[in-house]
Amino acid sequence: MERRKSTLTPENYTRAIISLSRRYSSTSVFPGNNYVDIGEWMLQDRSLLNSVKPEEDAIPFASRSEQPHDLVVVYNSGERKWDVQRYSQEQHEACSATTSVSAGGSGQIVFIRGFISPSWVSVLGSKYNIDPEFFRRHMDFLSMSIDRHSYSFPSLASSSNNIFRLCVNTLLHRDDFGGQDLQLQRSDQSTELGIYKIQQLGSTRVRCGDSVVREYSTVCPCFSVIEQWISLCITKTDRGWAVIAWMDQGRPLEKSPLGPWTSHIKSKATPLPVLQYHPKMAFRTTNNRLDPDANTLAEVQQSTAILPLQYDSLIALVDLTRRAPQDPLSMCIPLFAHAAFSEVQFLNLMESRIQFQINAITEGLPADALGTLQYFFNILNRHAQQLKDSTRALCKLAERSSQSAVLPGLDTGTRRQTSEAETVRNFGSSSSDGTFTTKGLLEDYEQLHVRCIDLSKMCTRGITLAMNKATIEESRRAIEQSERLKRLTLLATLFIPLTFSSSLLGMNIDLLGQNAVRFWWFFVLCIPTTLFAYILYLWDFQVLRRCWVRFWKGCRSVRRDMTVGRSEKDLSYIV
Repeated sequence: MERRKSTLTPENYTRAIISLSRRYSSTSVFPGNNYVDIGEWMLQDRSLLNSVKPEEDAIPFASRSEQPHDLVVVYNSGERKWDVQRYSQEQHEACSATTSVSAGGSGQIVFIRGFISPSWVSVLGSKYNIDPEFFRRHMDFLSMSIDRHSYSFPSLASSSNNIFRLCVNTLLHRDDFGGQDLQLQRSDQSTELGIYKIQQLGSTRVRCGDSVVREYSTVCPCFSVIEQWISLCITKTDRGWAVIAWMDQGRPLEKSPLGPWTSHIKSKATPLPVLQYHPKMAFRTTNNRLDPDANTLAEVQQSTAILPLQYDSLIALVDLTRRAPQDPLSMCIPLFAHAAFSEVQFLNLMESRIQFQINAITEGLPADALGTLQYFFNILNRHAQQLKDSTRALCKLAERSSQSAVLPGLDTGTRRQTSEAETVRNFGSSSSDGTFTTKGLLEDYEQLHVRCIDLSKMCTRGITLAMNKATIEESRRAIEQSERLKRLTLLATLFIPLTFSSSLLGMNIDLLGQNAVRFWWFFVLCIPTTLFAYILYLWDFQVLRRCWVRFWKGCRSVRRDMTVGRSEKDLSYIV
């Protein structure tokens, strides 16, 4: 088995993916329809299957940017400090030639910063023995139609317990455009995002190191949200284990493929950093491996893109220096924490915008209230599912860590079973001052999921309030309209008899046996006709009955008074 792993070359890895994509249901019980797109994508780099090295200008997916970019950053755990190796887009052969784990180390984390070429996929996949499913899931934009891969995703959760995904949000702040129709703008952005995935990500226009955007949402005239992924794969190597972290955050967004956010960037939009808090963070020193002159011209530099260049400082900051080299979970905890902090900022923004909409509905129904709340509801449901998946991933990592310090399936000599005390320590605090333990992160993600659900319910209540407000408003308008119709009907009741009388008296006939009609005949004919029309207008049996009852009671009371008065008068003359 070990011999097979050592002979796995980038060419063999590429051939394996292409061969799987060419399995058909008529010849194999394991067809590879869902790998057709990534197989075709791998074939775009013909040098993978040829021994002849192509010319430099003919290399596909090569970036034309003159500024340096560390595409792959590898942290090898050592006895006292981390060994950091950085590779640019042209150094995939150098990366393939280096050993997977440094001497004395037991684990490592490999950061991929932005989009990579087929050459890098074959090199990293063969070197770290990565299941091609990891690359296929991260590059799901290659299959825009779900029936393209026969509805195979999402698959069984238990079939890929070593592949996880985190969603990192970046809040993009811009000046209030003012006067723009947000509903129309959101609709146009959704269309542009689909075109971006097809024409940019699904073609050779995207280059090594470019940033990739998964979702883009306009929350309000001042804020937009960019959603990007960090895909994690935990795999074993010849001498230990490795965590592969493929990040969508690469070069600045204005230097990456164009998308619906481009117009906002041109209007001087700036991303808000993902703010983290750790105890005594101000008193800790950090290592910065970012060239200060490399991104001086970058207008939109995301803080997540710099995370791989200071990861050892972050591990030391959260007191994981001792545990991270021995445990993949501890190695990944800072990434889970970073994604959680970005989710906190996103939910804080959503809560303020939802409350603003509800207050606006209470004061008076805005024109776009229903559409905006429904838009927020859909976004929150998507984030709730992402938080649920992240919580499950954290639980799976914790379960693995409780069973052994390395991945299951390693040789008996390299496997170290944990005791009950170590299992408790994996789920609890490593020390009294420890931060960002598994137990704490699980609670954080569960609270974020609950809060996301609560905000979704808050949107539902706002939608109900808006609908009730709209119903009341429609009822009020209907009442006002009925009142206006009543007045119009009353005027018609008054004027129709007058018109009838005028038309009758204006006829050129001998009316009432006279040669000329006198003026007072108009009133003689008009007044009875008007009274008769008004009676017909008020025709209501119940009203007439009540009027008749009141009239009859009035008559009887008058007769009774007259009778009593007559009786009293007669008695006054009795002697």
